[in-house]
Amino acid sequence: MAAMLLGMFAFTACETDNDDNPILVVPQSEQAFQINNPVVGEQVVDLSPASQAIELKVHAAPAYGFPTAISYGVQMAFDEAFAEIYTFEGTTTGMTYEVPTYEIEKGIQTLKGIDSEEVFNTLLTETERTEGMPVYLRMTAILLNAQDSTSFVTSNPVKVNVLPYYYELKDAAPEIWWMTGAIIADGSWSNSATALGTGMTPLYTKKGEEYDKVTGTGVLEYTGWFEAGSFKIIAPAGIGNWNYGMCAGTEEGGHVYRDGGDDPGDIKITKAGYYTLTLDTKAHELKITPYAEPVSVFETITLPGRHNGWDAAAGALKGITTVAENHDWTAEVTFAEDSEVKFAIGNWDTNWGAATFPYGAGVGGGANIPAKAGTYTVYFNDITGQYMFIEK
Repeated sequence: MAAMLLGMFAFTACETDNDDNPILVVPQSEQAFQINNPVVGEQVVDLSPASQAIELKVHAAPAYGFPTAISYGVQMAFDEAFAEIYTFEGTTTGMTYEVPTYEIEKGIQTLKGIDSEEVFNTLLTETERTEGMPVYLRMTAILLNAQDSTSFVTSNPVKVNVLPYYYELKDAAPEIWWMTGAIIADGSWSNSATALGTGMTPLYTKKGEEYDKVTGTGVLEYTGWFEAGSFKIIAPAGIGNWNYGMCAGTEEGGHVYRDGGDDPGDIKITKAGYYTLTLDTKAHELKITPYAEPVSVFETITLPGRHNGWDAAAGALKGITTVAENHDWTAEVTFAEDSEVKFAIGNWDTNWGAATFPYGAGVGGGANIPAKAGTYTVYFNDITGQYMFIEK
């Protein structure tokens, strides 16, 4: 099938290979291109969280017959033949791939079927757990935006000695960013962890958005009333130090991601009004657009549910914003056992719900939220119905 597809491609392109009508040439699929041995050499790499990454670098790119954009990935196995393969998440168009050490550990646990610390200690020998073990890495390549796998090839394998550790395999929680400033929350320009929900207002997870399973990055949203004035958006790494987050620009654009270094300045709203902020925390891109839908202002928001007898007047949340029109609410709540909850306005005339937890976007009269036992800080936006239960 691959040969037939390649022949069809060559026939429809041209009978001759030239710059205007290039012919795709797919090299042999295994060891079709070369990567350098990692600089770590024979030393044992500790896979614990203190470690960072192992660099794999393309020495000679696969020859497809013409210059083209290539998407590179990484695979792992316990032998050079790659009899059983674990494929890492993420790709790059660059010729260097920084392999996170936690991905290697995830590959070890996945390939060996390790789902608990007890199994980890049973399936790995004492020598492997205390002195290290070899794994084999190789890079993969495929034409960028390829519609099929015809151009998929792999590199030579390289051996890396690693010291494994056990960690629970679960997806990272969405990474939450926070607004602070003269027109945000209580207007105090607070930036400490103790100011979350008082001096800082969160951006919410977006309905239908998939977040990076390792880093938690993705698209966040916020809709609310903004007075004319200044604010910043703080990344988790910037809490307490101001060094990371979105700065500068206006509602028209011009925003800058601060990645350490000098302060690019504040984000300024020049005309008061309702706006929706859309922030891609992976690409560090921010859009601010006017919000034109009708908006209600509520004096009370509550959290009735099975845990309090579905009393619509119970479980009052506290409004976050005091310097402008408030649409964000927060509270600390403990569920002694799994429960079901909704957001309401102190009675059942207006209520929001959805069938997702701990993040979601409630709709009027929607499904009960299936809350899990635990203690949470809850955040709710009464314009969009977006909510978050962040476990403490």
